[in-house]
Amino acid sequence: MRMSVPVYFCLIFATALVLFTFALNPDPSFLLITLPMLAVFAGIPIILNIMNRRQAESVDMESFKLYSIKDLSRLNPGAPVRLRGKVEAMSLKWLNRPHFRINDGSGRIGVMLFTAAQEDIKPGDTIEAAGTLRNFGKSGQKKVFGVRVVKLSS
Repeated sequence: MRMSVPVYFCLIFATALVLFTFALNPDPSFLLITLPMLAVFAGIPIILNIMNRRQAESVDMESFKLYSIKDLSRLNPGAPVRLRGKVEAMSLKWLNRPHFRINDGSGRIGVMLFTAAQEDIKPGDTIEAAGTLRNFGKSGQKKVFGVRVVKLSS
């Protein structure tokens, strides 16, 4: 259960503002109001992360049909897909919304997750990803909006 880097920055900034304000005017009633607010401010991202992980873990990977990346061009956006491939690159891990570029030997495609995977996935690992096929950006490039990723091997 991790928070993203922007959440940590916002929480540190809000805490610094509370401490600075309290140092200027040491009123205990101010802390009685702001400390619970800081707790809620920290708790909401953690709760949302837990909910997203539970939802991802409840997804049955076998209910998604396995495709090779080259076969995805004939599918319509919104089609549920499952892919296996090697992670070539990844980004946005610091945001808890990792994006993977995977290659299965027949092609490459991006997989965008909405919650961090349970395992620590790095480039070079073989993964299985399930999600829906989507057109991305003005170019209409296809990507998979992943609901679950499982690490198969390192």
